[in-house]
Amino acid sequence: AVVSTQSTGLKDALVTAAKFSRAKDAELAWIDAVIGIQMTEEKEQVAVLEALPTKSSHTPVFINEPRLSDLRQVLNKNGIQADFNGGVLVCNGKVAIRRSTAGKVQLEGTVCDDYYKIRSLLYSLYAII
Repeated sequence: AVVSTQSTGLKDALVTAAKFSRAKDAELAWIDAVIGIQMTEEKEQVAVLEALPTKSSHTPVFINEPRLSDLRQVLNKNGIQADFNGGVLVCNGKVAIRRSTAGKVQLEGTVCDDYYKIRSLLYSLYAII
């Protein structure tokens, strides 16, 4: 099999407009761009990503798969009593966090200040782009 690689540059405007999120030891960003060709000073053609002329939107992507035990530690450090009960993380007796059979984290409970604080702490474990 023949493998071909090509370097692609990013226009400065594209890099400065990107909103990076940290995911473990990497920084990620969602970029909507088109590939253009640019000539270098050495008269070589280089592929360059350029921002789309119109602003587009996308559905947020959650990156990382935090373990519920890690979330429990974060919650406890932030003053929220969190304990496991039958595989469900019960927080301050008001909010339950479980993993679905598909592996997605589900948050349910009374809509109150605790709910929003717990949701915010959960989201902090993800890189959202």
